[in-house]
Amino acid sequence: MSAPALFRLGSALEAQLRRHCQAAYPEEACGALFGDGDGTFAPWRVTELSEAPNDHGGDHRRRYLVPPDFQLQAERHARSTGQEVLGYYHSHPDHPAEPSEYDRSHAWSGYLYLICAVAQGRSTVLNGFTLQEVGGAFEPVKRLDAPAAP
Repeated sequence: MSAPALFRLGSALEAQLRRHCQAAYPEEACGALFGDGDGTFAPWRVTELSEAPNDHGGDHRRRYLVPPDFQLQAERHARSTGQEVLGYYHSHPDHPAEPSEYDRSHAWSGYLYLICAVAQGRSTVLNGFTLQEVGGAFEPVKRLDAPAAP
């Protein structure tokens, strides 16, 4: 059994992510995560977020799709700033912050995926996941700098 993947997300970036997810409610928000690390030998360290348009052609309340041109723009931005695209985030309006089958079937292995639950317009739980292999199961990613419980 391998060690769990790890990530860091500072409080200002978490607040930015949560604001975006709340603002998109009742639709799903999505965006890119930039930074460094690989999640295993060096924890993923999120240093920047970029909001993406939800380009899913169907129900934006239950699905998201990051447009290919946004992904290309994100890769160019990462290269020009000495970062990497670590993965993506999205919200789950009125659903738990757990990956759906749709999320799993559209995910790429080796990326960090953050899911923010938004209940009746207010962000609640934020969880991290990674897919070790295409077609495999999501594995939880442990947050190293999680805020203290109230």
